[in-house]
Amino acid sequence: MGSATSRPQPLSTAKNTLWNLTGCLFYLGCQWLTTVIVVVLSSDYSNSGFLAFAMSIGNMFASLALYKIRTYQVSDIANEHSSGEYVAFRFATIAASFALLTIYLIVIAPGDAMVVSTLAFLLFKADETFADVLYGVDQKYGRMDYIGKSQILRGLATIIGFTVPLAITGSVTHAIFGMTLLCFVNTILYDVRHARRLDSIAPRFNKADLTKLAKACALPTIANFCATSIVSVVRQNYGILAGDELLGIYASIATPAVLIQAGTAFLYSPLIGKMASSLYSEGKLEFRKVFLKVLLSIAVIMTLGVIALSFVGEDSLIFIFGEGLEPHAWIFPYVLAGTVSIAILLYINDALIILRDNRTQIAINALALILAAMLSKPLIASFGMNGVNLAILAAVIPAAFIGFTKIMMNCNKQSDE
Repeated sequence: MGSATSRPQPLSTAKNTLWNLTGCLFYLGCQWLTTVIVVVLSSDYSNSGFLAFAMSIGNMFASLALYKIRTYQVSDIANEHSSGEYVAFRFATIAASFALLTIYLIVIAPGDAMVVSTLAFLLFKADETFADVLYGVDQKYGRMDYIGKSQILRGLATIIGFTVPLAITGSVTHAIFGMTLLCFVNTILYDVRHARRLDSIAPRFNKADLTKLAKACALPTIANFCATSIVSVVRQNYGILAGDELLGIYASIATPAVLIQAGTAFLYSPLIGKMASSLYSEGKLEFRKVFLKVLLSIAVIMTLGVIALSFVGEDSLIFIFGEGLEPHAWIFPYVLAGTVSIAILLYINDALIILRDNRTQIAINALALILAAMLSKPLIASFGMNGVNLAILAAVIPAAFIGFTKIMMNCNKQSDE
């Protein structure tokens, strides 16, 4: 256990931001490379389809298992709950989420092979979400360099663990098990050891405390599950309607765009604490200024990213994945547009959490998910692969606009009083 006198000293905000962004982008880049490797080392796009389907279920699992508790954990300055209680709570959410998504998977999966490969991927995500609670300890004590270094090691483990079994056996299930094993090793040998330097992480299962944590983040978790399920539901519908191979082609085109979305989130996440501080120390008008400034920064960063990728994206995708993608590569700008809309919705969600406006968060994300479920099949039927992107845009844009308007109205109340 790290005592106040013996634990490592915190780093500056700039260093923490740089380490966090570098490590997380590297890890996400390695995740994307698995979608390239599975195409290169496979005879067709079926393995890619299996992986894309597993990833869509894995994203739903992660949104439940994470339980939107990281922000709550990091901002628990008064230590209302110990690190051991957060670790115990994460064990509980992982177990419950695994059981729930396994049932969902068995109901919707079109074949046994897809069930097995997806269950393997859920084990991978279980390790990833457990590491996240340890990252919360690192972030709380100002050592996000531990997070960045861990993500770099985890990225390397992902590539090696995935590539070697796939090259030897040709089985994407074996490849997923391989990267899961190496990432488990990284969690035990690196993440656990470094988190222990900062605080005691021995799990403490106290029913009253676990219930209190469950209630505190229940509504934000439901809202986050809806938000992260939008893309998953649309992709799953496309896979069911079009088949594994076309889903694999779409995933190969779409995955690079996710790097922009995730990179933006990792860039502003260290500023969430400052946004909360501006709200509680200076009021809603100051919060509105910070909110709009960060939103403008996100818009600028994502616009530059979209412009750059639009110029080189289609040719690069064809070069990386082969001529088989050429008939479909034209949808890439639409993929980028969908990615931008999701990133903005997720930022608005974070702002609503800081404002403690859970009702609006639930309403807009539920609306987006319902629209995605309703519109995806008819849009896919009418527009083919690009129907996936159109369904995402049609679902997310109204939700993001309503959320933005509600934030502005909420902040304006102070000036009217």
